[in-house]
Amino acid sequence: MHSLQLVSHNLDTKIHPINQKRLDHARLAAMEEILNGGLLEQGVTKIAYCLENMLEASLCQLILYASHNQSFRPMGTTSSHFNSFLRDCIADYFPQNHIDVDGQSLKKTMLISANINQSEAWSSLKQCATEQGIGANWTLPIVSSAGVVIGLISIFFSNTKIPTNENLAIIQQGARTLAALISHAKSKTMELRKHLSLHQQLEARQNTLNDSNGLLKKALTQRTEVQSQLIELENMAALGTMMSSLTHEMNTPIGVAITAASFLHDVQQLVLKKLQDEQLKKSELVSYFNDAAEASIIIERNLSRANELIKTFKQLSIDQHSQDLRSFNLCEYVFEVLLSLKPRLKATPHKFCIDIPADLTFSSNAGAISQLLINLIMNSAQHAFPKGTLGQIIIKARTTKQKNNQQNVQIDYYDNGLGMSKDTIENIYKPFFTLARESGGSGLGMHICNNIIMKVLRGNIDCQSALGKGVHFSLNFPV
Repeated sequence: MHSLQLVSHNLDTKIHPINQKRLDHARLAAMEEILNGGLLEQGVTKIAYCLENMLEASLCQLILYASHNQSFRPMGTTSSHFNSFLRDCIADYFPQNHIDVDGQSLKKTMLISANINQSEAWSSLKQCATEQGIGANWTLPIVSSAGVVIGLISIFFSNTKIPTNENLAIIQQGARTLAALISHAKSKTMELRKHLSLHQQLEARQNTLNDSNGLLKKALTQRTEVQSQLIELENMAALGTMMSSLTHEMNTPIGVAITAASFLHDVQQLVLKKLQDEQLKKSELVSYFNDAAEASIIIERNLSRANELIKTFKQLSIDQHSQDLRSFNLCEYVFEVLLSLKPRLKATPHKFCIDIPADLTFSSNAGAISQLLINLIMNSAQHAFPKGTLGQIIIKARTTKQKNNQQNVQIDYYDNGLGMSKDTIENIYKPFFTLARESGGSGLGMHICNNIIMKVLRGNIDCQSALGKGVHFSLNFPV
């Protein structure tokens, strides 16, 4: 192997199970660090230390790249022994060898210098590398889910070292994990910004949640407490969606009411002027009364519609943060949940079929049921249907009687999407299990559903699916 080599970024080498287990453990530790309120750099450092130990390297360093000012920035903690050396690399080596011909983006190829003393890429820094005891360097691009190179992993060795295929596969998986962590952190930042723009009525609740989260972070020692915090964040995201839906849906009735009121005002002014000029005819007065009556009916009807929308939003928002039982009609409630998801589903062509008896009313935890439905629907919308396909989602419900005369409600949820393999079904409820890690999936949605159905509703959930056959979730709980 030459001292300098460009290596394909698409190897198909399997990693030894022991090494895979170490990588998975580091990934979970980094994710929990961030979920527990730690900084992104703390999670990144865990991945870097893992790669250092596995590859027996002197240093594994993440370098972020900002295309707007074409600058590199080291991320994560490292030994101060390498600080000056890294500054020289950022000033000279990375810009000279890793920026593409367009001058703004990074190359998507791995750069291997198995022997720095024989590498032309390190010609200007050979003496500096020798002084620091560096003999080899492997640098790999970090590619986001959108296909953009956002940074580099640069690994330094004290001796010359040629990577094996497994070495390359290990650092490629590390690069994908780092890309997912960075994307996750960015999405969380955007989500927090959206939360800050919620209506003033939610600000008091948000402040209370922030205080509660602060206390939880100090006492957070078990996974169950992490799960509770995640469910709380899911609820806030659902409230944000409901607020968007309320605004969208209320525009029409309020706009119609304003138009009718404006029309009534104009007609009234015209009749008043004719009356003052003693030119008002009986037919015009009768026409005015007819127009006024019709406008009044339109105003009343549309304001009533707006009032019903406000009541729906208010009830759903209360349900999201209440563990109280209340009586509700399931069919009407499902339509309210679909209304709250309208902004997130408006860009999809999927069809819904609701097969629920109109008189199915019972007392239960409405917020838990809405959270279940939201997670299942968004799971289908995001993962079950390829882009541009027309999907169908069916929601059925019925009551059943158990042997002890206990009445249960069974909700059957179907979609005709891609379906799941047997292995996926066996792992679907495990925390952090996902097949969509590179597209930002956290692997927590179905884990949360399982906790809600078992711990909140005291019921059970069953999944039946096969590849290409869609999915069927059966939810059963007592009422």
